Amino acid sequence: MAQGGPLIVGRDERGAVAWSFALFFCVFASWYALRPLRDALGIAGNVRELPRLFLVTLGATFAVGPILSALVSRVARRTAIAVAYRVLAASLLVFFFVLRGPAPALGAARAFFVWASVLNLVEITLAWALMADVFSREQGVRLFALVGGGGTLGGIVGSAAAALLARLAGPACMLPVAALLLEAAVWCVDRIAASAPRADEERLDAPCPDGGAVGWLTRTLRDPFFLGICAYLALFTFSSTVLYLEQGRIVRASLGGTAARAELFARMDLAVNCLTLVLQLFVVGRVIRRIGVGHALAALPVLTIGCFLAIRTAPVLGVLVVCQVARRALDFSLTKPAREVLFTVVRPEDKYKAKSFIDTFVYRSGDALAAASVDQVLGPLLLVGMAALCAAWALLGLALGRARPTS
Repeated sequence: MAQGGPLIVGRDERGAVAWSFALFFCVFASWYALRPLRDALGIAGNVRELPRLFLVTLGATFAVGPILSALVSRVARRTAIAVAYRVLAASLLVFFFVLRGPAPALGAARAFFVWASVLNLVEITLAWALMADVFSREQGVRLFALVGGGGTLGGIVGSAAAALLARLAGPACMLPVAALLLEAAVWCVDRIAASAPRADEERLDAPCPDGGAVGWLTRTLRDPFFLGICAYLALFTFSSTVLYLEQGRIVRASLGGTAARAELFARMDLAVNCLTLVLQLFVVGRVIRRIGVGHALAALPVLTIGCFLAIRTAPVLGVLVVCQVARRALDFSLTKPAREVLFTVVRPEDKYKAKSFIDTFVYRSGDALAAASVDQVLGPLLLVGMAALCAAWALLGLALGRARPTS
């Protein structure tokens, strides 16, 4: 594949980039068709139950992680992705029959919240792991924002469809659509492999080097580079969950009914993805190359503390919506591609195994820690505590931009 030149996309990169764009479209359209339903069902009962749901989600993620690792060790990498996506699609069809009534049982609503949270991480982690396997670091800096634009466009389509159909047919009607999109994603994975150079296609047709579950986990926990990524992601999810809990309280107090809340969340998702797409297509690729990965990683912590200050000063629906849209758009357009560039320089097994551990278990650990501590530990000092955490988070991002794995 091309390694520079005046074109953003080299001639021999176009096939892989186009199918990668399509893969992300399918994966994110599937997720954003589900997200409003998940968020609405998460606050269907007592909003104070959300911290407990995050703990249950952490446990479910911990259970799924070893299964995913075993899968990529035993079958070809693209086959492992296909199996995972089809299992997730089948589970969505099961939930469709459980949730399609006008008033889903509280237990079913909570089960879907947990499973959808796990599904989200698995499907997106596998897609980005494939990107780290196919593209180099230099290509990632140039191309990941463009490839991620497919996900943003998918998010626009998925969230717009969810907003339109939430009142007309009920939010559960998007579950079969999401399952079909995951099947389309499987087809895109095969086309990416066929579009890659022969050496890359042969690698994607092989399992990851095993090394055992303990081996790759030990490497993750002993390598300062991976520990830095773990800490960065944990701080990101901690702050995101604190804001998510604030969102739950404000939306529950402002709107009544699952359909109205699902419609609001869908419209927020649509705004996020429209803004993200503009940034990805016209701004981010040039910005990352100009300021570097480290500064790109530091931008989100700076914005986050501004969001905390605004919401704590004026805890009303309008302020919440503006802050969440701005923060999530910056994350998706700039921070996420920069973070994924870090994995282009690691060993093949780390792209699927260590990355899966970090992007699932570490991610949900940050959620659970925030949910458990926001009231009991931080309390009235929330703003001061989050300012300190965001400062450490920004410095860590700068350091990661210069770091490399030790082996």
